[in-house]
Amino acid sequence: MEPTLDDYILFLRSPDAAVRHNAAWWLGRQRDPRIVEPLIAALNDPDATVRLRAAESLGNMKDERAVLPLITALADDDAQVRAKAIGSLGRQGDDRALDAAIHLLRDDDAAVRSAAAEAIGWLPDARAIDPLIHALLADPDENTRYYAKKSLGLLRMSGTVDALLLALPAAEVDGQLAIIEALAEQGDLKVVEPLRAIADDRATDPAVAETAAWALNVLRRGRGE
Repeated sequence: MEPTLDDYILFLRSPDAAVRHNAAWWLGRQRDPRIVEPLIAALNDPDATVRLRAAESLGNMKDERAVLPLITALADDDAQVRAKAIGSLGRQGDDRALDAAIHLLRDDDAAVRSAAAEAIGWLPDARAIDPLIHALLADPDENTRYYAKKSLGLLRMSGTVDALLLALPAAEVDGQLAIIEALAEQGDLKVVEPLRAIADDRATDPAVAETAAWALNVLRRGRGE
């Protein structure tokens, strides 16, 4: 006979870490509210792989009971657990996680910073604009820069466009390329004139001018031209 949901909850207390790990993974594929508290308890498991699966599985259920325990899990010694916890907090969509996500943009581990940058996209708030721009321009990790750009594109508010335009002139070429791509994702027509000026300026780096022209085409298509 196949194990029941209650059996898998009991498996989380098995002396075998592999059994606990598999139970945490299986429970994360269910949508029964009874699994939330057992998975929260598993965030304190002595085995990091079990804590990781518990953190991941809690992200599959939008339940406010998981928010504070997942925030606590962000202090885990294991970077993979921290990354899974911030990813799950993003999927919870609870703004209590925003400050923690911004803080993790300075984590020593690149995977954690990348997960934090992605999570912020699910927690839209103007407080994230400047930290994301800093990550976009200064983080040495390519994935973190990518998710910072993606999340900036999701922060569809006037402050985002203004901050990106302000950062554009002083940025290095790679940073300018990233900012222009983020501006294109915003879809705000007030960037048209600044981008046109960049595209038409003969003193502009050719790659930057080409990217500005591309962004203008994206904006035109968005307007149906």
